[in-house]
Amino acid sequence: MVNFLGEEERGPIEEDFFNLDDGDYQEPMPEQDFTPAKRDPFDPAPLLDLFKKYHSEIDKMGNKSMGLMVTDDQSLELATVFTTQAKALNQTIEKKRVEVKAPYLEVVKVLDGETKGLKDRLLQIQAHINEKIRPYLQKKEAERLEAEKLAQAEAARVQKELNDKAEAERQAAAEAARQAAIAAGMSKKKAEAAAQAAAAMVEDAPTVVAQTLPYETKVTTETGSAKLKEEWTFTILNIKELPDAAFEARKTEIIKALSPWVRAQINAGTRNIPGVKIFKQAKINTRVSGGMF
Repeated sequence: MVNFLGEEERGPIEEDFFNLDDGDYQEPMPEQDFTPAKRDPFDPAPLLDLFKKYHSEIDKMGNKSMGLMVTDDQSLELATVFTTQAKALNQTIEKKRVEVKAPYLEVVKVLDGETKGLKDRLLQIQAHINEKIRPYLQKKEAERLEAEKLAQAEAARVQKELNDKAEAERQAAAEAARQAAIAAGMSKKKAEAAAQAAAAMVEDAPTVVAQTLPYETKVTTETGSAKLKEEWTFTILNIKELPDAAFEARKTEIIKALSPWVRAQINAGTRNIPGVKIFKQAKINTRVSGGMF
């Protein structure tokens, strides 16, 4: 073994250390790090690990339930044990789920409450400003529509003048050609053909396009834009007069919305509701004894 210190430089500890055989040497144990491991609070893996053990238990319950037959009191008792065990485990998982996610919900609740307050205030401010913008934009829109109407009317007037002028030139050219043909001794048929040919040589009047106007009332700034937009809306005056197609299109949602009212009527003793079939249905009611899981 190589000694890195001279004989005179060795102390009592170094003496023992350097007299060790190569085979007796052991590396010193590294210092242990007792710093708590950092965990990503947004990593769902540790939370899911809390529920992994339930998979095998549920698999066993599922396999047992498949082969279960209830034919006598003994098998009935066994089935009751199985179903209450399943219910108890369900309650345990739900309780743990609520417990595990509670801290996260509290954070989300505070965050949502804070941001909702801010957003609601901004929506109120925007609504207040928009109500001030709307009348002025409506006024500008009315002016735009009036200007558009006048521009179209002017374009139509000019177009008519040009069409009338072209038609007059066409008729004049046709008449001149007709008279020239007759003077030349042509037949009436040939003179009419010459008139039609002369009329066809006159160009049609150009198409007049109305003055170009903005197609919408809009203001644009560096931060964005605001424009007037009209859209169809509605108010239902009498729900009974709506067509059947309206109810069929939302049948599931309507039944879900009405079910609490129907259930309340049945619980109160009502057994006859128009449009509703009320009947008894057998249902197993289970109750779990405490301390099962």
